[in-house]
Amino acid sequence: MDTIFAEVVKRVISHYPLKVDNIYLLSFKGKKAVWSIETDIGEVIMKKVPFDENHIKFMIHAIDYLRDNGIHTPGVINTDSGEGYVKLDDEYFVVFEAVYGRSPEYEHEDELLMILRGMASFHKASKGIEFPKGEFPSFLLTEWKSDLQRRYEKLLKWKEQRSQVTDKNEFDKQFLKHVETFLKQCQTSLSMLNDPNFDQWVEETKVTKSLCHQDFAAGNLAIGSEGNLYVFDMDSLTVDLPVRDMRKILNKVMKKQTAWDLQLMIKMMKAYQEVEPLTKEQYHILTADILFPHLFYGQVSKYYENREEKWTNEKHISKLNDMIATELSKETVLQGFLTQLEEVVQHG
Repeated sequence: MDTIFAEVVKRVISHYPLKVDNIYLLSFKGKKAVWSIETDIGEVIMKKVPFDENHIKFMIHAIDYLRDNGIHTPGVINTDSGEGYVKLDDEYFVVFEAVYGRSPEYEHEDELLMILRGMASFHKASKGIEFPKGEFPSFLLTEWKSDLQRRYEKLLKWKEQRSQVTDKNEFDKQFLKHVETFLKQCQTSLSMLNDPNFDQWVEETKVTKSLCHQDFAAGNLAIGSEGNLYVFDMDSLTVDLPVRDMRKILNKVMKKQTAWDLQLMIKMMKAYQEVEPLTKEQYHILTADILFPHLFYGQVSKYYENREEKWTNEKHISKLNDMIATELSKETVLQGFLTQLEEVVQHG
């Protein structure tokens, strides 16, 4: 392992009541890094986290709150002085317990439904959280409509810009061929959110406070040897409607299929409903959020904002085509879902 890294790890660990045997770098992405450290009390996981003290204190507070409410997630190990983190040369490090297990697989229906029940339990357990230190570091709840509107306007701008380019490449052509369809999806989604039920849910959540994980997906989950579902990576917690996490997992699962699958969507939502029941009106809001072309927008913004510099043009085009196919297959499924909502809601 890089001697500079080893030195940093040793300096951080010197603040803990731990003796180090071995250090392994698991991942390094610029501002983030993860190490596995063998110590006299067993393995611990050390993370370099890319945010400030207030955010770290909130993350630790939320982890404790969720654990107290029955969520399985690795605990934070305190330093000799009782702190939950170490600051070193303007960088922050947190040490976690190690948890052993394997990632659940979407293809195994029982494991997929376990993820949805786990997500519902996570949302339920987070309710009522307060942050003693003041404002929450992330409060996406109040930014929904403005964020979707901004994305819609970006798609419009790219459409105007690329239409005027004389030598359009293959990506431009595919984008321009389909963008009108997705702009219509944006408009329908935004108009569906102009709904007093949405505003009411937002107002209620301002009071009850519930957290979204923002990436409650297989890569951040593990099924432990005792069968419990463990949740990792609490870096991006935000106060929001549970819809954000629900839409993300549905998009993740459906883009791995050849097309959106109505029966699978219903099974997933029934699993969620068993633990944390939502109303018909709230499922309408989920449908509105899914209708917005998040996958298409994400792929297009990666290309036009040059966020994946190492990708080839072929990879960008291939990914775009996949996302277009997924997005185009969802409208009839969402209509079918709304007609079968009674069945889902009664499952709670």
